[in-house]
Amino acid sequence: MPGVEIIIVRHARPEIVVGADGIADPGLDEIGQWQAEQVSAWLAHESIDAVVTSPKARAIETVSPLLRTLDVEHEVVDDLDEVDRFSSTYFPTELVHTHGGDYWDRIVAQDWDGLGWDDPATFRARVEAAWSELVGNPRGDRVVLACHGGVIRIILGAVAGPHVGFFPVNIDYAAVSRIEVDENGKQRFLSLNETGHFDAERIGVRGVMNDGERVRDAFH
Repeated sequence: MPGVEIIIVRHARPEIVVGADGIADPGLDEIGQWQAEQVSAWLAHESIDAVVTSPKARAIETVSPLLRTLDVEHEVVDDLDEVDRFSSTYFPTELVHTHGGDYWDRIVAQDWDGLGWDDPATFRARVEAAWSELVGNPRGDRVVLACHGGVIRIILGAVAGPHVGFFPVNIDYAAVSRIEVDENGKQRFLSLNETGHFDAERIGVRGVMNDGERVRDAFH
């Protein structure tokens, strides 16, 4: 019997927000919108039972084209939000150290309250709890989870083992990582940081991605 597959999608590239009146919740920039279309078109060829997202606009907009294509449930899970969930400023990860100014200085100083960030222990605990609930109460045989780079690295660390913490891997915008959860709750990696959807068009699924019985490795 195939296990449950959770397809984790990092949000596409968002806009910059500095000093919002309230919590910064940027949508996608022009490149991010293209990335969202590409990953959604790619995943639309698979049999998706549900889509789960964080509450942030950048995560929801990344899979909005997929939701428009598929007639599936969309669930928002607040605890899958990024570490900066209460911040009034948002810089893309690759720009914050060069363009962040005072915001970057506060990150270096670990001024979590001043930033509107969770402290690392709180962040890890809430994400691991949300992931455990998602795994323990599957929304279907194949579920898309759209969230954030920091969230994904905690999830991957939880899959790798209890003492890993942040998993040491780069996760690109709108990249796909796949986790299988078998009938006994054992979790394993199927893929990490897929980005082929930016370079190819998909007309179907083959092999282990088929809706029929999956090919199992010889020693399973």
